[in-house]
Amino acid sequence: MVMFTRIDKVGMPHVIEFIAGKLFPYDTGGLDWIKLLPLNQATLLHGECTFPGATPERGKPYGYRIRASVNVVMAPPYAYEHWGRVPSTSHARGWVSGGQTFLFDDLEECAVHTLSHECFHFLSDSKQVDLSNSEANANWWGDQWLEAYRSLFDKGGQLRLF
Repeated sequence: MVMFTRIDKVGMPHVIEFIAGKLFPYDTGGLDWIKLLPLNQATLLHGECTFPGATPERGKPYGYRIRASVNVVMAPPYAYEHWGRVPSTSHARGWVSGGQTFLFDDLEECAVHTLSHECFHFLSDSKQVDLSNSEANANWWGDQWLEAYRSLFDKGGQLRLF
């Protein structure tokens, strides 16, 4: 198995390892790296999944690249408005894409959700999951992985002992 580079500039190694563990069943051979970086702007988070390609600036081809940044100086509450799966009885799939508020207990949860969201874009674009590559689906995916994280780690990133 090809291993991707893991870069943590915010001191959350358990978050990076959790995400790497969730990606373990998938083909990550085309994934160059995952980065978790600090964000010092007026926003809580920013994420990006860069798809493979080549640019004149880089001069050589590259693979998927996933980056999440969280605001390391922002105080709670940690809330983010974005597209989500809003329940709908009038749509066959049971939901429509619409505005949703995502709430996080701490910055680690924010980092997990943001990285998970971007991992979904990688998995969907590389045809490893059979869901359309939409923001609503990416946030739904982020919700699923965040719930798995919450079941494994307590606040502060300590592994729960059952």
